Amino acid sequence: MKILAVGAHLDDIEIAAGGTLAKAVKNGHEVKVLIMSRSGYTNKDGKVQREDDVAVREGTNALNTLGITDITILDFPTKDIPFRSDVVNAIDVFMSDYDPDIIFTHHPFDTHQAHEGVAKATIAAARRKNTVFFYEPIQPSGRSYVAFKPVLYVDIEDTIEQKIESLKCHTSEYNKFGGEDWVEGVKCRCGFRGYEIGKKFAEAFEVLRLEMSFDEDFRI
Repeated sequence: MKILAVGAHLDDIEIAAGGTLAKAVKNGHEVKVLIMSRSGYTNKDGKVQREDDVAVREGTNALNTLGITDITILDFPTKDIPFRSDVVNAIDVFMSDYDPDIIFTHHPFDTHQAHEGVAKATIAAARRKNTVFFYEPIQPSGRSYVAFKPVLYVDIEDTIEQKIESLKCHTSEYNKFGGEDWVEGVKCRCGFRGYEIGKKFAEAFEVLRLEMSFDEDFRI
């Protein structure tokens, strides 16, 4: 299968769907990643937290750790990626060229404005696609008035360590979010999602649309 993961920033996809995408790669599926910004970050007090080139280097290493090498990074502003025609068009063009079977993107009720914009733009661009999943927001982006509803689960016991190593590639984010506490928080959530389905570790997704097929080679 051809899988496309769309994220606002370098680190979003690894946090929420890294184990799933690593598992897809291991099982011979094709995975492409589209990141909408170079992901440099300035704090609310004006201090530069992460330069663009650092974010790109860390993010590329993180995705490579998951086995993903086909990475496209666009140059929309890190904090301001709205639900707007030029954002929709950029995703639409990429999607039309690649023609993915499965699309992953942000939850549309994520409290990060750029995540929300990318989610809605992806939904618009994927209007002719039949299988679209939202990955789970993480603190503080998940504290919305509309909760994430886990529907689809993927057992990631065999790729959880790859996921954790990919997070550690984001040295600047690791330092920003509390080091091992951040990594442990992500891992614990995977443990909880795994517990919900009787596995050790899992990632959960909300389903926008899902096409069912009974072909012998069809797998999700």
